[in-house]
Amino acid sequence: MVNIVFIGLLTTTMTDMGPYPLLNISPISEDTTVKLSVIGMTILSMGAGTVAEKQHYRLHGSIPIPDSPDLEALAMSFTVSPIKTKDVRIDEYGRESTVWLIFRSSDRNKIFRLHSSIEKELKEATIGIKAEQDLSDPAIMRPILDKMKNLPQELDEEAEIVEEPYYIPEKAGLSFYTIDEEGELISLEPSDDLTPYSVLILVNGVVKRIFVIKLRDERLQKLMFLAGSCASSLNSTRFKNEFTIRDVTDPLEREMILEKLGIIREISM
Repeated sequence: MVNIVFIGLLTTTMTDMGPYPLLNISPISEDTTVKLSVIGMTILSMGAGTVAEKQHYRLHGSIPIPDSPDLEALAMSFTVSPIKTKDVRIDEYGRESTVWLIFRSSDRNKIFRLHSSIEKELKEATIGIKAEQDLSDPAIMRPILDKMKNLPQELDEEAEIVEEPYYIPEKAGLSFYTIDEEGELISLEPSDDLTPYSVLILVNGVVKRIFVIKLRDERLQKLMFLAGSCASSLNSTRFKNEFTIRDVTDPLEREMILEKLGIIREISM
C-alpha cells in the first residue's frame, strides 16, 4: 500500500502578455505562483517539436517550485479556447494552459511509482476542459484535486519502478548557439558539451522565443551583453524581429531548462 497526498493544485495559462496564474488551491504564495507560471511554462515549451500537441496531456515532472525547497509539482498541459485575445495564433490554436499538482519532496519516490497512473487519471480529469474560464473556476478544478488525492493506492509489486521520469527530450524546432570572448556567434549541436561555454543562446522556433542563458554564476555582464546583441541580430536578420528575447540568469530556471532538454553537463559554478 502506498499513501500519497497531493497538497494543492494550480492552473496557469499563456496570456497575450505571457504566462500567468489563474487559480491557486494550494499553500503556495501568490508571488510564487507567478514565478512558477513564468519559469514552469517556459520549461514545458522547450523541445515541443514542430507541433505543441506533442506535449499535450503528458505528465511532466517533478518540477522544483521556486522559493519552496520542500515542494515539487507535476504538470500537464493542453489548450483551451480564449475568452478574449488580440494574438492571432492564440485565437486560432487556443491558449496553452497547465494544471499543476503540488506535493512534498519527501513523497517523490511514491509519486514516481504512480507516475503512469497519475498521468492517466489527470488526463481523464482534464480532457473535458475546453474553455479558459473553466481553469479559474474552483467548482470545476477542486473536484479534480480531490480525485487525484483519492487515486487507487495499491500497486503491482512487480511493476517496474521509474526512478526519475523527468522529461523526454524532443529537440525539434530548437537551435543552439554560443559566443566566443569577442562576441562572435558559434553554432552548436544539441549533443555538444556545454562545459567550455559561459552563455547559451537557445532559439525555440515553436514558440518564437530566444533565450540567452547564463551558464555560470560568476559575473558575466560583458558576455551576457554580447550574447544579447547576437540574439538581437539573429532575431532581425533571420526571423524578421518576430521572436521575443529573454535573459535567463536564475540558477533554478537554468537547471530546469537544461534538464528539460537533456543536455546537462558538468557546468562550473
